[in-house]
This record gives sequence, C-alpha cells and structure tokens, in this order.
Amino acid sequence: VNAYLGVPLTDLGVSFSFAILSLAAVTAAEKHQVKKESDRTSGCGRQVLSLWKYTITPIVALSFVLQFGWPGALFGATSFVLVLKIFRAVLLKLCWAGCPSPGEQMRVLLSGDSFPPKLDGVQNFARNTIQALVRDGHKVHVSCSNGSPTTHLAPENYGATVTRGPGVEVQPKHKITLPSPHFLVALMRFKPHIIQFFDFTPCAIFVVPFLWWLGIPVVISHHSRIDLYAAYVPGFIGDYSPQVVRAACEIVFPLVTGHLLIDGSQKDQSWFQGHANTRFWATGCDLEFFHPSKANPETRAICSNGRPDLPLVVFVGRLSPEKQVDKLIDLVKVTNLPGEPELCRFAIIGHGDSWESIHREIGNRPDVYMPGAVTGEQLASTVASADIFFSPTVTGTLDLVFIESQAAGIAVVGPRAVAVPLVVTDGVNDRLYDPLD
Repeated sequence: VNAYLGVPLTDLGVSFSFAILSLAAVTAAEKHQVKKESDRTSGCGRQVLSLWKYTITPIVALSFVLQFGWPGALFGATSFVLVLKIFRAVLLKLCWAGCPSPGEQMRVLLSGDSFPPKLDGVQNFARNTIQALVRDGHKVHVSCSNGSPTTHLAPENYGATVTRGPGVEVQPKHKITLPSPHFLVALMRFKPHIIQFFDFTPCAIFVVPFLWWLGIPVVISHHSRIDLYAAYVPGFIGDYSPQVVRAACEIVFPLVTGHLLIDGSQKDQSWFQGHANTRFWATGCDLEFFHPSKANPETRAICSNGRPDLPLVVFVGRLSPEKQVDKLIDLVKVTNLPGEPELCRFAIIGHGDSWESIHREIGNRPDVYMPGAVTGEQLASTVASADIFFSPTVTGTLDLVFIESQAAGIAVVGPRAVAVPLVVTDGVNDRLYDPLD
C-alpha cells in the first residue's frame, strides 16, 4: 500500500493502531456484556458495540488511509463502507433463507469432500445425515465435486439435490473440492437456513470467512485430525503443512457458528478453546447391517485363504500413509515367522495409495488376503466372519469401523490414542496397545 498507492507509513500506522485498539476495546466490552446478560440494557449495549465494531471502526480506519482532506476522506470512507454494507445485504437476501420459524421445514446445505464414490467413515456420516434430514421432512442440498447422479450411493438417491463444482483428484475416487463460483450458485439456488461442512476442507478455509461476512450460520463437523494428516503430505510441502493447517484453524474456527466434535480428545485443541458453541456428535452405526448373523463360513474360507480353522484378523480402511498402514506389514511378518506354525490369517480390506506397496511386501503370502475395496453385504459378512479387528491408525478420530466391528460381534484391538479408549476398555470389552507398537 505504501509503495504502490503512496500512502505514508505514518497514516498506515495510525489506521492500524486505531483499528487494533478499537477492536480490543470492543472485545473487552463484549466479554463484560456477557456477564451482565440479565441486564435490561444488554440488548441496546450489544447493538452499540456492534455498530462501533462493524461500522465506525472501519470508517475511521479507512479515513486515515485515504489521501484526501479530512472531511473528504471521512465522506469517502463512509460512502465506501455503506456501499459495501448495501452489497452485503443484497447478497445475503439472495443467499440465505433467514432463521426458520418453529416447526418450519429446514433447508440445509452440506459440503465436503467425502461423498460417493469415495468410501470412508465420513461418507457414512454424510449419507446418514442426508437420510435423517430428508426422513424428518427437511430439504437438503449438497455442494461437492465427487461423483455424478448415477454414482452408487450418490446423494440424489436419498432425496438431496446436488451442485457439483471443480475438484482435484488426489486419490482414486477422492476429489478435493476447490472454492469456486459453483458454491455461490448453490447458495443462490437453494437459499439454505444453515450450512454444514463435513471436516475442515480446503474449500471451507476460503468459503467460511465469506459466509461469516455475510452472516450465514455455519457448522463444521470434525471427523479427522487434519493437523496430523498434514504431516503426511509428500515432498517439501509436508514440512510446513502442519503449521499452515494449525494457523488456518486458529484463524478460521472462531468465525464458525458452531463445531461438532466426533472425538472427545479434540476439545483440548487450542482452536476450540473458548468457543461458545462446541458440542459432541455421537458416533453410531447401522446395527442391522453390522450384525453377528452376517457371519458366513464361505466368506471366512475365502478371507483366510482356505484356513478357516485359524483365527482371522481383519483390517478395514483406507490404505494410505496417513493411516499408518505400513505397520500392517510389520505386524504380519512378526506374527507368522518363517518356519514357525501360523498363529492366524490376515484379511486387509480397502484401497489407497499404499495398497501396491503393501501388496508387494506381503500380498502374495498365503496368510494374507488383499481383495481391495469391499462394500455392501460382502463387507458386513467379511467383518462378521472374522475373529479380530485390528487398526494401526492414530491420526483418525473415532473411526466408525471400531463400533461396526463391535456390532458385528468380533474382538477389537486398537491403539490407546485419540478417541479409541472411549469405546474400548482394555481387558473388559476389547484390547488397547501402545500407539505404533
């Protein structure tokens, strides 16, 4: 601004100083106002603070930057701020249905990167959310980049409408949705009451500040520890990704209306501290789909490579580096040592970037079965036909597959990390081990 617009550094310093001091004073006054919430004048006080924070402060701060005479600068800043507020009000009217009245049918816009054909726990959450909302008579619209109307398990199959925008395919069947005008088109076409993001996606990083500026309620449900996932980004970018992601969380999360936490350990993260609307979203699964009755001798014989008499250990999940699935190679090799009697057989279910490297190491062994991705009734039968579910993952939240395996009636062995101890009590209903051991 100093170099290209010729604004003196003194004026910039005065502008920033006024803005920072003003916002600090208003923030302190707002915290004091919360303590006096029962005061009759609290409503009037909030309006005065809001007027000072969002109108007077930007006008005065901008006046110092504009290189006119003082009355002209004040008039120019006031005109700019008022035009911006009028533009915002018009855009809000076009994009938001307002607050629903009691008993009114809600309009919910869902967004994220976990929609079919991608298959994971978050996709199950999204699909179940769509089904529940539609069943209760609400309208649902999805903004994503994955799939098409004919894709298996697509949101259209469950009563939702969909706007698909551009995305980058980072894994087979998994696209990262890019921020684009398609999201604004979805807002204007659907006019939601509220917006929910499934996980803190790259699109959310850029869209949430825009929605906060408009004043549209936004909720983020947190299904993954993206700050931990960021460490597994390949190349030099991975060296800085965790810091960038944590900074984005600190900046963007306070702008969100509410947070839904899947993992009880998430509440200790700094970016959720002090947020007025942070709640837990209980994890669940389909108890009819995952059930001990789905066990099948033929499925067990296939998954054990013809040795159904041996204990069968199953892993179900995405085979990607951020899931620590390379530990499965070590587990297989130290469990069934060469020349020693086999202790068990392993069924590794799923696909991903690490599938080929794992298959190259252990996929051709007689004690390992690696069919790739398995879905539907075949998946339910595979889980119920095993004896033990094992997971090496310490970067997830509470993976649904833990509860699904318990529902199927098999033993669970998981790391003593993240939210696993919430559903696994060591030595009581399952077993825990030291992470990455």
